[in-house]
Amino acid sequence: MQFDYEGSSFLVEHYKHVLNINENDLKSEMLVLKNVIGDNLKDMNFIKENLNKKVFPNLYLMVQVAITLPISSATSERSFSAMRRINTYLRSTMNQDRFSNLSILHIEKDIEIKINEILQIFIDKNKRKMKLE
Repeated sequence: MQFDYEGSSFLVEHYKHVLNINENDLKSEMLVLKNVIGDNLKDMNFIKENLNKKVFPNLYLMVQVAITLPISSATSERSFSAMRRINTYLRSTMNQDRFSNLSILHIEKDIEIKINEILQIFIDKNKRKMKLE
């Protein structure tokens, strides 16, 4: 992290009204934290220890926003791509719930699925249905 106001101006301009941030206070907080950190700019643990919400309220909010913003939109683009593949002409008649579930399965395909547990849940549900009939 650089804690450079000029380099962060786009982010500050975009979020200053939403977060109710005072620009002059933010500049001062960046300067003070930069002096406190000194040569430890790359040591995230040192920064976390010194970036106190009470001491640096404006900077704390801006850092929270900065670290939660996605770096790219590749994940969302892959999701829409997957939904386009799933919703072919033949499958366009499926209901929204099934479409959502299939989309999640396809998008999150790298997550390990424990088939035996799923089968056991399915078996248990069917046992209950058979008893009710």
